[in-house]
Amino acid sequence: MAKLKSGKRLWFGVAVIVLVALLTVCNISSFKSDVTLNIDNYVSSGVYTAAVLEPSSINIGALLNYIALFAAMSAVLLIEFNLPKKLEAVVAGVFFVSGPFLAFEVVKLIIGVESYAPDIYFTNLLFYAVFQIAVFVFTQSTRVSVCVSLAVWSLLNFANEIVLLVRGTPLVPTDLYAINTAMKVTNTSDWHFNLDMLLGLLACILLIALISQFKIVWPKKWLRLSAAACAAAVFAVGCVGIYYIDYESFSTSTFDTESTNNVNGTALSFYINFRKMKFEMPDGYSKQALQDYLAGYTDETLTGDEDLPNIIVIMNESFSDLGYLGRLRTDNPYMTFYNKLSNDYPDGRVLVSVLGGGTCNTEFEFLTGMSMMYMPDGCYAYMQHVKGPVDSMASYLNGFGYQTVAMHPFYEICWKRNSIYPFMGFDDFVSGEDMTDEAGMYVSAERWEKGFGDDVEYIRTLISDSYFYKQVINQFENKTSDRIFIFGVTVQNHSTYEYDGDDFETDVHIQRPEGEYPRAEQYLSLIKDSDEALEELINYFDGVDEKTIIVFFGDHQPNVESELIDKLAPDRAVFVNSFLTRYQTPFTIWSNYELDLNGYMGITSANYLGLKTLEAAGIPLSAKYQMIRDAEKIAPAMAAWGYYDPYGIWNDRQFTYKDEVLNMYNFYTYWALNDN
Repeated sequence: MAKLKSGKRLWFGVAVIVLVALLTVCNISSFKSDVTLNIDNYVSSGVYTAAVLEPSSINIGALLNYIALFAAMSAVLLIEFNLPKKLEAVVAGVFFVSGPFLAFEVVKLIIGVESYAPDIYFTNLLFYAVFQIAVFVFTQSTRVSVCVSLAVWSLLNFANEIVLLVRGTPLVPTDLYAINTAMKVTNTSDWHFNLDMLLGLLACILLIALISQFKIVWPKKWLRLSAAACAAAVFAVGCVGIYYIDYESFSTSTFDTESTNNVNGTALSFYINFRKMKFEMPDGYSKQALQDYLAGYTDETLTGDEDLPNIIVIMNESFSDLGYLGRLRTDNPYMTFYNKLSNDYPDGRVLVSVLGGGTCNTEFEFLTGMSMMYMPDGCYAYMQHVKGPVDSMASYLNGFGYQTVAMHPFYEICWKRNSIYPFMGFDDFVSGEDMTDEAGMYVSAERWEKGFGDDVEYIRTLISDSYFYKQVINQFENKTSDRIFIFGVTVQNHSTYEYDGDDFETDVHIQRPEGEYPRAEQYLSLIKDSDEALEELINYFDGVDEKTIIVFFGDHQPNVESELIDKLAPDRAVFVNSFLTRYQTPFTIWSNYELDLNGYMGITSANYLGLKTLEAAGIPLSAKYQMIRDAEKIAPAMAAWGYYDPYGIWNDRQFTYKDEVLNMYNFYTYWALNDN
């Protein structure tokens, strides 16, 4: 009944075994124990950084489980089973019926979730069953449908876990709009397999190798067609069932999408997010009501003798202070200049809606004055909802004689900036491609390969803040108007924080809390470099005769070791204010002349920071900006999940609000992106 395979099938099995073994070697750190705390090279996530494994650090149980499963997979790949036709058909039928269960169990193994509530389990199972049946309708093959289902669901969840490891948050439907950007900001060296993923891979290959050996031979063509017809009917019923899933009744969190996935399952969570992508019309929305409300304001105008300043905005990649979360002590300071600046100039914190990625959403809020609180859950505004011209700070400042320039020292296509910025009214966009004179400069999909030539300055493999600020200064010195608005987005501090080149030194080390945190320490060392570059920028404009203000803030916090975050903020899961410290970045407003602003300005959000920038510069406010200013009085800081009231009390987002201005703010967002 069983014998060794021969010929091409044998060699194919051997090749698969060798490839899996090589993948395992490349991810050997997955087998290191996460319970031995007295070893110097221990990392909070349970991964060791030493190149040589110490026997005491190996998780023996995990290794034995892997060896057993690897042996089983190898045996099935090399052995051929021969059963009587009737028995083979029965086995194939059993595998077909159990296919959705098998696929789901493999996915559970990949993502490391042991169990789900019964209703969650069977709701997820519906997606697996419908997909398998759909494949069967087209192929009329039980083994092909089960194997394809196993392969597809496993690949999707491998992708989900890799994104989670790299970015700190799992895949959501809107990531499909950002595939090009995602491929530009990661490469294969960022992709890791943890132990769960390795075990899931073995299980997937084992099952596919086993199931592919058993098939049902249809004795009559009409039987095969009848089976396909019945499957099509079941498929239709399943699709109706999926459509009528009460997706609003499931608990979801845009705070912590990983936990939501673990509670609801990846298939159901993805579906819930997909259904919520639609930009729903606000309750009671009326374009006329919005116009009537805005008509109650009178646009402010210049008196004629104002000397408007140059406005430079720097949104610094991942710039934040991990000390916001709790008591952090390092051997070297990492924000010396920023702290000095914030003591002398207006400063505060920005509540943002993203973590470890999603830069474009913070950017969108700042430039448009719209809030992610009024946007569909989990969306990327640039990728889905900016489809044509939209009012922004750039288009507004154009009306006051400003030359408007957007700058980013990376590829222009990332987050579709090359098409979004013209929609927002920028006169020019200077990207990384424009920051080199090297004739043979190439654009590489491997962003870590220093793809902008040799005549730029890199920190790790990204254009440095210092070099970028020199480009900002160059734009200022060559402006074509009396005043200029520059919106600059840096890239130096982008994840991941695992660079091991000789040209970068980690010179900030964490002393408290105790532990080994190489990613966080590399991140803090980058912030130290950013801080020094900011000092260079400020020192230059301090010597400029023209009135100039510089608004500096971070777009989001970084994805670093979770154990460090848990030690700094142990109450994050209990108190919302503690949780929200993970979504706060610093801001300051510097000027080379006297401003009416001073002191600590508290917590704001990116949609209001643009307004504060205009006010600091003395720019007259339109009806829209006056409405936003009134909304700020009711809700001084907003994020995707809700807002703070003036007393610091958190309020979850709603469909309608008791304050008319918040509803009109919602109307404006819908109108600007859908009904304008």
